[in-house]
Formats: sequence, C-alpha cells, structure tokens
Amino acid sequence: MAQNRVAFIPWNENQAGNFKTEYEQNNAQKGASHHKRTWTMVYLDSPGTPLAALGCGFGTRIHIAGHGDIGDPEIAADHGTGGADRSYTEVVDMMIAKGLKKRYLGTIACDVCYSALGNPSFAKLMARELFSRGLKASCVLGYKGSLYATYDSFYADGSNMGGKYSHRMVELDDGTEVKSKKAQERFFGWT
Repeated sequence: MAQNRVAFIPWNENQAGNFKTEYEQNNAQKGASHHKRTWTMVYLDSPGTPLAALGCGFGTRIHIAGHGDIGDPEIAADHGTGGADRSYTEVVDMMIAKGLKKRYLGTIACDVCYSALGNPSFAKLMARELFSRGLKASCVLGYKGSLYATYDSFYADGSNMGGKYSHRMVELDDGTEVKSKKAQERFFGWT
C-alpha cells in the first residue's frame, strides 16, 4: 500500500461526515498542491487491516481525523453524524485493530484542531500511548491552532497567499493564518 497519505477516520464511513468530504476534496485539488499527494481514507468499517500494508519509510504519514480542543484527551466526530467521542487510547486501539504494526516508522499526524496545545496535549497523549504499545520509532504530529484540512490558496479574509501552490492552513489563537507546517509540533513517546 504505497499511498502518499492515509487519513484514518475513527468512525464508520457513514459517520465520517465532512472528514470524508475534505480528504476527497484534497484528492480532487492535489494538482494545485506542492507535493500532489494522493489521500486514502481508512474507516472503522473498512474491510480487513489496511494499515498493515503501510510501508515503514520515514515519509509515510497517517492522519487521524477528528474535532478537538486544547488539552482535550478525546476527539469528536463530525457534527450531526452520531459518532461517539474517541479517547486517545480508543484511537490507538482502533489503529492497531486496523493493522498498525509496531515497526511503523512514519509520522502519525493528528488532523485535530489544537492537538499540540494543552498540558498534556492530545498529540502528546497519543505519542505516549503508541510508545507504551511498542511503537518506539514513530512520532506524533500536532497542530498549534485550528486546522483547515483542505488545500487552499486563500486566507480566510479572501486575500490570495501568493505563490504557485495551495496549502493546508492553521489559524493560530491570535487570528494569524499560517501554512500547516509552520504550526506543527512533533511529540515522541519517550519524552
């Protein structure tokens, strides 16, 4: 399974709501993005163990979809879908059930608003839990603001970013919008 990006949505496909729509939109708009990545969605009701087929390269990345808040140990389903909140331990359980291997070396990104903020943050809790389950070489990526999961070439105020590529953006607490890579923080389970 040589995907560029895997979106892990810890609910059934019929409860995925806008998470499904956003990753599908990323595939439709990938030509305007810098790396032109292809996204594959994995849901709880996806057949088999699709995460088992992931490679173990450092460029591999699994994105966990959900709604979050500063320091919240749970993520929420999309609004109105009926999906239950998921704790970081439940998300890890679900990823392992879908085939995530201890040898996985790639990054696990929390596509969750404010996932890098809090003491501890959702991303930090995920990193510790994965480490305690034997994933010793992976890191977990969190965001320091409200994440816009789709590619865009405009700021929220409608002004053009300039440049030739679209990006995923994060709105920081002060209202500033930055490319998602400028609002990331990496967490490791041993820290």
